[in-house]
Amino acid sequence: MSSSTLSQPPWESGPQAADFNKQMELITVKIEEIKKAWIFGNRDAQSDMQIWDSQADDPTYHHIYDEFLKMLETEGMIDKRFDVLDVGCGAGIYSVALSGKVDSVTGVDISPKMLAHGRKMIEDTGLKNVTLRQMDWNTADLNALGMKEHFDLVFAHNTPAICDMETFEKLNDASRRFCAVCSPIKMIEPIMQEVRKIAGISNGEECDSNFTYMLDILLHKNHTPKLHYEKQVWPMNQSFEDACAFYIGRVKKSKELSKSEISDIKEYLGSLSKEGIISDRIDTTVATIYWEK
Repeated sequence: MSSSTLSQPPWESGPQAADFNKQMELITVKIEEIKKAWIFGNRDAQSDMQIWDSQADDPTYHHIYDEFLKMLETEGMIDKRFDVLDVGCGAGIYSVALSGKVDSVTGVDISPKMLAHGRKMIEDTGLKNVTLRQMDWNTADLNALGMKEHFDLVFAHNTPAICDMETFEKLNDASRRFCAVCSPIKMIEPIMQEVRKIAGISNGEECDSNFTYMLDILLHKNHTPKLHYEKQVWPMNQSFEDACAFYIGRVKKSKELSKSEISDIKEYLGSLSKEGIISDRIDTTVATIYWEK
């Protein structure tokens, strides 16, 4: 096991103590640099809710990727005695999938429509050990919620809930043992690339730096994280209204859009519509970083 901070050395003075103190100063500086650099952009809870409510009926968000679950089991992060927290659970598909392998699962998400799908699935299957709660992870107070070091495993699977250093450290703080974050490190999104171009935004990927920041934070805090990689294809099929909410909402995270830009984006999306549906294929490289506290 690793410690989340470097322990005090057995010496109190001399060259060794000076070296240790210097190392601690460098770590503090590095962490502060990451905190300043890892910024999500325009954060608006209401906008986030609308974006993910618009995706609630898309089958893409109801598909289980078994490799992630297998990895959790193989690495010993699943146990019948465990209480588990699923951050940014969406429709709760991983919460439900894990329910038979652990003692309890709590899923939290900002989207009421996503959660409604999950609650129906829980009701239909008669599960008693899964609880889904609407929550904005950005503003969640772990102490007030009784979630500080409350769970044996805390994970986040392909969710924007982990969007900066604060939300990442909060995930770590909610766990008493295991943590895992699964996140895209490369995405080829043809429609999103064109939408960004219309909005005058360079096509740097939104996920480029996040994973690097997570790895850096853990290493500088003396954890020993492990990595797992997987190729995934996400088919997207949305109505015109949902596509507008999804793509325009995401772009607004980077910049304020003019009425003209919004109109041009809607015109572009409308040109892609076939029988009322806008389809896209997102080719993704997904990485999971996981560690034991």
